[in-house]
Amino acid sequence: MGMQWQARQMPDWEEDGMVFGAQVPEQLAGLGFGMAEAAERCLVGYAAGSDYAKASAYLVCGAIAAAGGTAILMPEVSPVEMGSASVQANCGVLLHLGAHRLHCMSRGLLPLTAMQWQTICNPQRTAWQHRQEYGNLADGTGLKLLYATQVQRCLPKALPMQPEFHVISSELRSICHQLFAGGSGSRLTVQLASDGMTAALYTEQQGWIFYERLLLLVAQQYLAQQQTVALPYWVPPAAERMAAQYGGRVLRYASASTGDDVEARSLALEQGFTLDALVLVATFLRLHAESEPDLQAWLAKLPTCHTVRRIVKTEGVPAMGHCPEWASHATPEGIRASHANGEALLRPSRSGRSLTIMVEAASLELASELAGDLTARLQYPQA
Repeated sequence: MGMQWQARQMPDWEEDGMVFGAQVPEQLAGLGFGMAEAAERCLVGYAAGSDYAKASAYLVCGAIAAAGGTAILMPEVSPVEMGSASVQANCGVLLHLGAHRLHCMSRGLLPLTAMQWQTICNPQRTAWQHRQEYGNLADGTGLKLLYATQVQRCLPKALPMQPEFHVISSELRSICHQLFAGGSGSRLTVQLASDGMTAALYTEQQGWIFYERLLLLVAQQYLAQQQTVALPYWVPPAAERMAAQYGGRVLRYASASTGDDVEARSLALEQGFTLDALVLVATFLRLHAESEPDLQAWLAKLPTCHTVRRIVKTEGVPAMGHCPEWASHATPEGIRASHANGEALLRPSRSGRSLTIMVEAASLELASELAGDLTARLQYPQA
C-alpha cells in the first residue's frame, strides 16, 4: 500500500531531470524522500522572487531530513551556482526549484544516472514518517561565494574581446558584469540561458555561434593538443570526425547512464565547459587569447555541420520502419540514425510523451529539411 501511495505522489517527469508546473506538497515530500535514498548529502536551492519555490525548497529539505539524509539549502541561487557547490560540499544529488520548474541533477550538474533515477522515483523506505533517526538541515548560503572563483579561474588574464551579456537570471547578471568587464578587440554578445547551462555567441563578423557549435569550437582546441574531451551523447558525431583529424579522443556521457561512462563523467566534471555555460564562455575566451586570435580561422577548422532540433509529441519511441531511408540502431541515449545526407539522434522524454529529434547535416537548410521529414513521419506515421 505504501509503495502505491509513493508512486502516485511522485512528480511527473517530462524531460531529463525536469518537471514543469507547480507540484503538490505530497509530490515534493516524495521527491525529498527519494533524494535521501539516492544520496547521503543533498543540495537544494531555489530561485529569487518566487514564494512557491522558497516554500517548496524548505518542504523538500524537511522530507530529506525526515528520511535520515542531510539537506543543504541554498537560497536565491541559480543551477550553475549549485553545480559548483555540490562538488565542494560532496553532494550526490541536487535540486533547483523555480517558479515554474524544478530540475534534479547529479553532482556537478551531470545528468542523473539510471540508478539515481530508479531510487528517486521508487524509494524503498515507505514508512519514513515513523523513522527514529532523523537527518539534518544545513545552511548553504556561503557556498554561493565559490562560484565566481571557479569561473574566474577559467578566464584569461586579459579578455581578447568585449563581452556583453544578455541574461534573465538576476542571480547570474551581477556575476557576468563583475567577471567579464572590460576587454579589448571586437564586441562579443553572449545570450545566456536563464539556468546558466547553455549559451550562444554573436559577433558582427561571424554572426551567431549557437551552443552546439560553441561546444565543438572549445572541444577542437583540446583535440588539437591530442587531449581527450568529454561530451554529452547528443553533441553531433562531427566531434568524432574532428578527433580523428587531430589524433585526440572523445568520451561520451549519457543521461540515465548505467555506469559504463564513469570516465567520461569524471572528465566532464574536471573540464566543466559542457555543464556550465559561463565556464564554457570563459574557456572560449581563454583559448581564444592563448592560441587563436583570428576567430574566423578558428571557425574554419571546424567540420562543416549544422544542427536542427525538433520536439515531436508522440507516445514512446516510434518504429523507424516508417523511415526506410534511415539506418538506425539503439544507443544509451535513444536511437541514432544515419542518412545519406545527415545524422540524427531521437531521444524519448522521461514521461514517454514526446521525442526530441536532433539532426546534423552539411547545411542548415538540409538539416531543417531532414528534421522536418523525420518529424512528419514519426508524428503522423500513417501519412
